[in-house]
Amino acid sequence: MADITNIVICPSCGAENIEGSDTCSNCMMDLRTVDVPETAQASSDSPFLHALSDIRMSKLTTVPSTATVREALGVLANEPTGAVAVMEDGRAIGIFTERDVLKRVAQRPDRLPLPVTEVMTPDPVILRESDTIATALNKMGSGGFRHMPLASAEGLLGLVTARDVLNWVMANYFDEPVQIHTKV
Repeated sequence: MADITNIVICPSCGAENIEGSDTCSNCMMDLRTVDVPETAQASSDSPFLHALSDIRMSKLTTVPSTATVREALGVLANEPTGAVAVMEDGRAIGIFTERDVLKRVAQRPDRLPLPVTEVMTPDPVILRESDTIATALNKMGSGGFRHMPLASAEGLLGLVTARDVLNWVMANYFDEPVQIHTKV
């Protein structure tokens, strides 16, 4: 007879998780205190519960998985977001960021001819177009991500960056909106 597993619903994103999981498999929210009553709940009209489409997100630039590190660096150098998605068979298999360059390529010119797949961050956490701004903030904060691809059933739509989210917060919660720009 098969074991019956209890399911815990994540209060942040509504995803089903196996009882005993420390974090939500969808949004990485800490589930260790789910059984502890909350003192306050987010209002259903909170702007943080709006769809990610409310955020003006960045254009997503891609490179094929067959690109070399040198070729990917050439694309990344002209990319204001500091990240490119690595694509294979129409899906994102990784993300190559400025941080990957600093950690895995800088001071290692011998890696320039290697495939970008050798130095990218594999299997990136991807936001769905149905995710809320709160979910994006939770995933970015919990995972330490500054760049997250946004996808729909049809494919990748864009790139949500920490700068994009910060600009949204500034526009929604401060009297005079401030636009955070990239230094050039």
